[in-house]
Amino acid sequence: MRMGLLGVLLAAAPAFAAFEDAGWSPRAIAMGSAFTAVSGDASAAAYNPAGLGQPKGYQYSSNYLRQLHIPAGEVAQDQMNMALIVPIRQELLNGGFGLTWLYTDQEKLSIDRSVGVGYGTRGFMEFDRATLDIGGGLKILSRNLRGGGGSTKPDLDFGMLLRFGDRYAAGLSVLNLNGPRLDTGSVGDRVPATLRVGIAETVRNFTWALDFSKREPSGGHRGAAVVAAGLEYWAATARAGTFAARAGLGMGEALKTFNYGAGWRIFGGQLDYAMTLPLSGTPRLSHAVSMMFRFGEADPEREYERLLKDELRYRQGLTDSLEAAEVRQWKLSEELARLREQLEALQGELEGRKASESEARARLKALQDRHKAAQDSYEKVKEEARRLKEKTKEELYREDWASYQRMKSQGAPDAALADQVKRILRQYKDTGVDLGPANQELLRLLRKP
Repeated sequence: MRMGLLGVLLAAAPAFAAFEDAGWSPRAIAMGSAFTAVSGDASAAAYNPAGLGQPKGYQYSSNYLRQLHIPAGEVAQDQMNMALIVPIRQELLNGGFGLTWLYTDQEKLSIDRSVGVGYGTRGFMEFDRATLDIGGGLKILSRNLRGGGGSTKPDLDFGMLLRFGDRYAAGLSVLNLNGPRLDTGSVGDRVPATLRVGIAETVRNFTWALDFSKREPSGGHRGAAVVAAGLEYWAATARAGTFAARAGLGMGEALKTFNYGAGWRIFGGQLDYAMTLPLSGTPRLSHAVSMMFRFGEADPEREYERLLKDELRYRQGLTDSLEAAEVRQWKLSEELARLREQLEALQGELEGRKASESEARARLKALQDRHKAAQDSYEKVKEEARRLKEKTKEELYREDWASYQRMKSQGAPDAALADQVKRILRQYKDTGVDLGPANQELLRLLRKP
């Protein structure tokens, strides 16, 4: 009776192997799953473990996917997964660990579960203009058929990621490397090994990616090849966070899909959504939604805003000091004028014999001493004012340039860096300051794609 029921369920369900490539996150799905060479978030655990070492801070993501169309064909399944990335920055262990959990409910067929751990390096090998990273993962796969019976096996992944600066990347991964069999009773099933090759380019806030994947024959079904392409663009706002728009195509032998989605990132949190529209087969829409959190990773836009506020406070303090010095200079100038008048009056008295010579000379010496002290104070204040004014040129330029270097080292976006260099050039133009380094830096930023 049980085997008969199991046969009926299997006949009614889509005939695909266990743990088929069904996507992992809305961001990756919206880009057509062209994610082999794209790194920076927890989705790398499912597409290329070599990308696990790239995030700068802790990341946690949880995803829900209602999948009706995957590269292997049409399915009917609900998937929930979670991933955690823990970066390690040690001399001998520089990279990141990834912990994953997946739950897939394939209607009328089975419940599939997996837990895994992976590791990706950061700067494994450095060449003249490129950096190579490698990564691997171990997963424990478990399938329980609805008609009864189950199986649990280990599974291995391997990947490589070659990065050319911050712009280009190429990736290769082999998922389900050992192709574990999840046989249950008389039902034989094998997780298909999948080869993925991809390239990607990131220019500031824009990313495009192209992938090719090949699924090996498994479970009595022939292999399937898929070509995928994806686009992503991020647009920052002053207060409402950063918004993303994504689109992608998946062109395979079994199914063709158009994918699109959006994302919103603010205060370390990120919300993503994706939809899959089939271009062949049953016209049903697939959906995916996720929430991601980043911990300990600097926000370049907020850091840039903080630096600007610090600079404004510093400039205000400098302006106040300069104004106070000018007021002191004016008061001393007035006192010098009064002393000069008194000296002239005393000299007149001496000349008119209105006072005794000794008394007049004593008063004259006292006034001369006061005059000298006031003159010295006046010169000091005058020198302080001159130094403050010069500081707004040479020294203030050096401080502005040092502030720019800090922004650059903290990973501020190129657009913010270019704006800062342009402001410096405008502010110190025709002041006699050597602006050669700033001009060269602006040319470098403008030439940078």
